[in-house]
Amino acid sequence: MFLFALPVATAAAASPTGDWFTEHRDGVITIAPCGNAMCGEISGVSTFAAGGGPPRSWNGASECHLGIIHDMRLGADGIYNGTITDPRNGDVYQAELWAAADGTLRLRGYIAIPLLGSTQTWTRFTGKLGADCHFSR
Repeated sequence: MFLFALPVATAAAASPTGDWFTEHRDGVITIAPCGNAMCGEISGVSTFAAGGGPPRSWNGASECHLGIIHDMRLGADGIYNGTITDPRNGDVYQAELWAAADGTLRLRGYIAIPLLGSTQTWTRFTGKLGADCHFSR
């Protein structure tokens, strides 16, 4: 008789909290707990409007500190599930978020099912953030 050892528990999911460069390194998103979930807001932008301020969202509000990741709840598979809002047009998508083994963060936005989505790879931001959303590397 052969006995196969099965893992008793899976490793805890790595926390996505902190500051993250978006895929093209043109924005910084801060992810933090919000109640029993995780949420994210724009905390840094690389492009500013002609008047020197941060860009405006679809509803005319400043993108600085705009909440775009909402109600991300940890699933049994170690992936956070919630929604993400596109700050350019206000469209809301289902989203998955997980910390990868290489230290990056993956965000997959989709409509209906994850297969119909797109995944971005975000990297840890270690620079400085200003209250007005300017950032320095």
